[in-house]
Amino acid sequence: MLENSLSDGVLYRFRDPETGSGDVESMLGVLKAYWSATAETFREAWNLPPARSRLVHGAGIVSMGFIMDAIGDRYHDEPRLSRDYFYRDLQPLSRVCRWTSGYWDFGPGVQRKWNEIQNTSKDIKLLANFLLLQYRAAVMHRTA
Repeated sequence: MLENSLSDGVLYRFRDPETGSGDVESMLGVLKAYWSATAETFREAWNLPPARSRLVHGAGIVSMGFIMDAIGDRYHDEPRLSRDYFYRDLQPLSRVCRWTSGYWDFGPGVQRKWNEIQNTSKDIKLLANFLLLQYRAAVMHRTA
């Protein structure tokens, strides 16, 4: 998740492209703000072990990392991304996420029980694409 963000996501903006070094404090600020907002948005799922919550499972963490980057991209002109930006943009996802029970509805004929999502590249791609589509659909009509 961190590697993706450092190379192509919100954390990249805090790197020096010539040296590869970065503003670690700013990166940590973004990470703390995002995961704090995630923990608040999905409180029940956040406080469970990976076997009982796919949010804190490898597939959930990597997939949600792509959401962090998408939100960062949406607010690319903001010098500091606060928890409030992340929290506000995560709210629509709370209606479609099945971190601890139920079925993920990935489209016609593609349903998966919440705990059938595994930490494989195929499942991570499926989950990440679903979350990104849901996020983009939910925030397209909103302004920052």
